[in-house]
Amino acid sequence: MRSWTLYLDSLFFSLSMSLRVVLILVLMAIAALIALKARFLTRSGTLAAVLLGFVVMYTGAVSGLVMFLFFFISASSVSRIVHPNKERNGRDMAQVVANGLPAALSLVLYRLSSYPEAFLIAFASCLAEAEADTLSGEIGSLSHKDPVSIVTFTRVPKGISGGITVLGLSAGVLSSLLIALLFMGTFTSSISSVLIITSTGFLGSVFDSLLGATLQAAYRRKDGSLTEAEIENGEKNERVRGIRWIDNDAVNFLSGLFAFSLSSVFAIIL
Repeated sequence: MRSWTLYLDSLFFSLSMSLRVVLILVLMAIAALIALKARFLTRSGTLAAVLLGFVVMYTGAVSGLVMFLFFFISASSVSRIVHPNKERNGRDMAQVVANGLPAALSLVLYRLSSYPEAFLIAFASCLAEAEADTLSGEIGSLSHKDPVSIVTFTRVPKGISGGITVLGLSAGVLSSLLIALLFMGTFTSSISSVLIITSTGFLGSVFDSLLGATLQAAYRRKDGSLTEAEIENGEKNERVRGIRWIDNDAVNFLSGLFAFSLSSVFAIIL
């Protein structure tokens, strides 16, 4: 796999800047139509994905785009498989930016900084964190037992941020490893990079759960049940935990930055 991605990358960078831009726009337009048709993304989410995809391919070439698309397609597909009857409108702009911006910024730094390898690893780590977070939540919801709070280890309702299960954590490790192996097949065969990406991607998803259990806003309905929505059916719920402006998208973005920071530091010093 790595041989053909390297060939396509070299071919891509041999093109003039204008041709590269045209090629990226054409590919992004095709991907956008497919995403809309499959309802993986909303219109705003599609716009955000196109812009981020443009940055990713312009800086990371074909290899970067392969990894970026793999994350979005696999995460969306697993969600559909696990919950086939759940009504979905697709990821919106905030969700796409929260999950994709840290990875895109990593590739920009990969091209501009004095530590290109470190930020290339950070790119994969950001995707590994997002993949681990998504799949641990989706697959973890299949657990026969209710999750426990990552802070208090008491049982919490399914669907509330901050809850963890053995099944979900296992899915997080494996999905993070999957992204690391894809990185090994597209960019570099370094074993150390695989270890860094797998570990920091998983730790980033754990950090996501920690933020979800502490800083993310949670609300109580009138019937006493918990929700992450401040307003439902015109009724305002009582905030019982967290900071009002920190929602799931903010937590996802901060967790991506955590994985970015941890992986880039490890890559530089190790």
